[in-house]
Amino acid sequence: VHDFCRPSYEEMCYDVYGVRISQSESWDALSHFIGELPGLQDLVWAAGSYVPPGVLSITAERGIRLHVYDFYLPSLVQAREAPEPISTQDYTLYTLPSLYSITVRASSFVPGGKVSYIQDAVIQMVAGRAPNLAHLCMVPTTGSRELDSDLDQTVSLGRPNWKGFFPEQVDSTQELEGVTARSSSSSRGKLQTLVFPMYVPGGIEHWARHTDFSRLSSLVMSWERGNGIALAAIASQGNLKYLKKLRLFCINDDETESSQHADINLLFSSLNPLERLDASGYIGPTTFDIITSQHGPGLRALKISSCLPYDLDGRESLLVTFSAPVLEKLAANSPHLTHLDISINRTRGDKHEVAIYSALSRFPRLEHVALRLGFRVGPDGESWDKESNGPHPLQLAAEERDSSKIPLVYLQEAFSNGAIDEKLARSIFEVIAGGKRNTLRYLRLQPFRQMTPGDPGNDSIFRSTLIWFNRSFVCKRDSQRLSEVTVHELDYLADFGCLADGEEQWSYMASATTDEDFWHGEEAYVAAFKAVWPPKTKEWWRDWESLPLDLGE
Repeated sequence: VHDFCRPSYEEMCYDVYGVRISQSESWDALSHFIGELPGLQDLVWAAGSYVPPGVLSITAERGIRLHVYDFYLPSLVQAREAPEPISTQDYTLYTLPSLYSITVRASSFVPGGKVSYIQDAVIQMVAGRAPNLAHLCMVPTTGSRELDSDLDQTVSLGRPNWKGFFPEQVDSTQELEGVTARSSSSSRGKLQTLVFPMYVPGGIEHWARHTDFSRLSSLVMSWERGNGIALAAIASQGNLKYLKKLRLFCINDDETESSQHADINLLFSSLNPLERLDASGYIGPTTFDIITSQHGPGLRALKISSCLPYDLDGRESLLVTFSAPVLEKLAANSPHLTHLDISINRTRGDKHEVAIYSALSRFPRLEHVALRLGFRVGPDGESWDKESNGPHPLQLAAEERDSSKIPLVYLQEAFSNGAIDEKLARSIFEVIAGGKRNTLRYLRLQPFRQMTPGDPGNDSIFRSTLIWFNRSFVCKRDSQRLSEVTVHELDYLADFGCLADGEEQWSYMASATTDEDFWHGEEAYVAAFKAVWPPKTKEWWRDWESLPLDLGE
């Protein structure tokens, strides 16, 4: 489906305002207008859940693909003990030949003590009742957050099984059984895209029984609740042979460690080469080696967000680290990669950090790069050897929960690694661009602090102190005038008030004249700042700048 026809994240996950009036003379005029567009191939309905009959008719007559952002069948929301047939309007939409893509927000229980069978109906649509449905986004909802005794009672009683579209007819139950039987045969649905932006209702195996996964080209889902393991099994049986785009999130260790590695590796080794991959969570070096060798030759876009849940403190070495050798291998195996989004470790712009940027210049077609620039306060606890090195240098600060007890050298390192300015952003762009013939057009830089549970420096004062330096930038190269590169700062921090907090904190610390003015040991932060950037003006705390890259010149 074309990007224009895709709902935004907000439209997928939230019930956006739309026109819901069923009686309107304007609908006839709209239907007539649509009919006057001879070249129209796609119609995106983002005006709420009510789709006028005239619009349904004209799209069916003309074969216009209809994309509905808020698919809803109100007649299937019913009193618990009083099943009703589906309305004519809903059934027309449900079986519409021109219905091509839908976004569904559905819950089994709704306020007022009613139950919803919309999700059951969607399953039948997926199984073939909607003959040309190709793209589905399924968003489970939890209903209203307001107190509702009727809702609580309905949930406790459970939901009766659905009796079909026409519960008074004898054939209704047989119809449901027929769909189930068909879904286990070669006549299953033919979805091309399946998106679960939250969890997978019913589990991924349930959906695989109703639509032919061998026809899927795009899949978005969470690894959690055993769905990743099930997906790996499906892939190993050759049932995802046409999958080109995969977004897999929440890859964690909800299973045993050995099983976790085996299943994620089985998945990526079983899939045919992907063109677009977005994976977040528990991505280890072996897994990334498989991604590089198996999928690198076909990849156009790659996003890897390696992170661990809190209960894996002290096991960061299990994650892939995007060092220069890792990126050089990826570049050698990915001749078509144009978009790359990864995290790297900052090391004060030294030769090791520069080598990472240089490795990125080896991708022959790279156009769009997003780098999350990670830095730590103090040494990594996992790599610290107490026997040979003694107690961890941040142990006192952690035990006393006092960020001002962080040793000066580590404050200096954190400040300088987290300090991103326009000059540094431009330098990084130039290294990655690597010459006039490079294809790089866009670079986004966003610093972030790497933390594990128990790390000191999580109090509001230290966070405000540190975030003052953590600016994000975008560099863009003009497509016509390749020598012109514009750099501008993003508003991430300003949008949340973080930058204002940092400015206020540093303004306060700069105005202090005696140690008594510091209530929380902030003089340690001032000392660290001045050690990195000796004061030059009255507002010295504004005069910081990034350390230059070590280009060996």
